[in-house]
Amino acid sequence: MARSGRPVFVVDAARTPYGRRGGALAGWHPVDLAAELLCRLLLRAGVEPGQVEGVFLGCTSQLGAQAGNIARRATLAAGWPESVPGATVEAHAASSAQAVHCAVAAVASGAQDLLVAGGVEAMSTVPLGASLAQPVVGKPLGRRLAERYNGGQGLPPPGLAAEEVARRWSLRRADLDAWALGSHRKARASQAGAPGYLVPLGGLDRDEGLGHSPARSGVRALVPAYLPGGVVTAANMANEGDGASAVVIAGGATAQKLGLGRKARIVTLASAGGEPALWPVATVPATRLALRKARLPSEAIDWWYVHESSSAAVLAWVTEMGVPAERVNPEGGALASTDPAGAAGTGLLAMAVQRLAEGRGRRALVGLAGEGGIGLACILEQAG
Repeated sequence: MARSGRPVFVVDAARTPYGRRGGALAGWHPVDLAAELLCRLLLRAGVEPGQVEGVFLGCTSQLGAQAGNIARRATLAAGWPESVPGATVEAHAASSAQAVHCAVAAVASGAQDLLVAGGVEAMSTVPLGASLAQPVVGKPLGRRLAERYNGGQGLPPPGLAAEEVARRWSLRRADLDAWALGSHRKARASQAGAPGYLVPLGGLDRDEGLGHSPARSGVRALVPAYLPGGVVTAANMANEGDGASAVVIAGGATAQKLGLGRKARIVTLASAGGEPALWPVATVPATRLALRKARLPSEAIDWWYVHESSSAAVLAWVTEMGVPAERVNPEGGALASTDPAGAAGTGLLAMAVQRLAEGRGRRALVGLAGEGGIGLACILEQAG
C-alpha cells in the first residue's frame, strides 16, 4: 500500500456473466449465486476454504432474499468451514468496492492475512428501490434528509441524477448514445474469446445483455425516460441485472507461504464524498485523491475502469479528468452487461486485474460512485 502498511496482492478475481432482469439467472437465489462464485473462485485460485479468514460482500438491497447478512449465509451455503466469518456492507453501487476496501485495509494493517471480498445482487428477485415499498417498517428517508435536498423531496433517483449530470456538463444526447453503443461493441469483442475474468454459470458464458445489443437506429428512436425533452434513455442508462463478483486478497508473505499466484498489487485506495444531486460523478474526487495518495500523475495509469451507471456519469468523469476516452472501460461496462449494483465494483476490478495479469499495461484505476455521493477508487499495478 502507498505510504504505509504491508504489501497487498490480488490472488485472483472473477465475476459471473451478468443476467438480465427476469433472464437466465432469475431462478438463482442470491445466496446460492454468491456461494457458487465463491467456490469457483477459490478452486481456480488454489485456495482452501479453511485458509480464508473472512468474507466481505457488498449488497445494495438488503431485504427479502438478500437480508440477514448474505455474506455469512453465502459462506455457509458454499460448504465452507463454519469458522469462516462473513460480513455484508452497503454503499449502493459502490458496495462491493467498499467490501474490497475493508479487506485490503485488514490485510495491510496485519489484522488478517487472506480474505475474500466481493458482491452480489439478484435484481430479478429484489429490484432496485424495493425498500421504498415497505411503509410499515419505514422508508430509508427521514424528515431532516428530505428537507435538506431536492426541494424537500430528498435524494434524487438515479435517472434524474443522470439528467442533472448531463445538464451540468452540457452533454448531448448523441454523445451519450455513442458511448453506450461503444460499450456494447467493446464488451462483445472482449467476451468473444472466453475472457479470464468470467466464470461461466447458469448456462451463460458471456453477459446475457450482449445478445440483445441495440442497433444505432433503435437507440436514436428511444424517447427520454425521465424528463420530457431530456437526454437519458433506456439505452444510455444501465439496466438492472443479476450477478456476483469476488476477489481473493492476501498479504505478500502469505501468498508466498501458501504458494499462491499474484495477479496484481494494490497500490492505494481512496474514498470521497460528492454532491448528492450529482452522485454519479463522485468518482472524480475519489480518483483525484487516489492519484495524490499514490503520488502518481494521471499519465502513469494505463487503463481506467469507471462505473457506467449511465453514459453521462462516464463522460462527465472523462471531461473532468482529461484522460483519453479510448483508455476508459476497454472491455465495456454496465451499459452493455447490465448492472447488478452490489457486484459492480469487484466486477470492474476483475476485468482490470485480468488485463494487468496478461501484461496489457502496468497500472489501472477502478472508480465507482454510489447514490448519495459516495466515490471510491482503487489503483492496481502488475504484481511484478
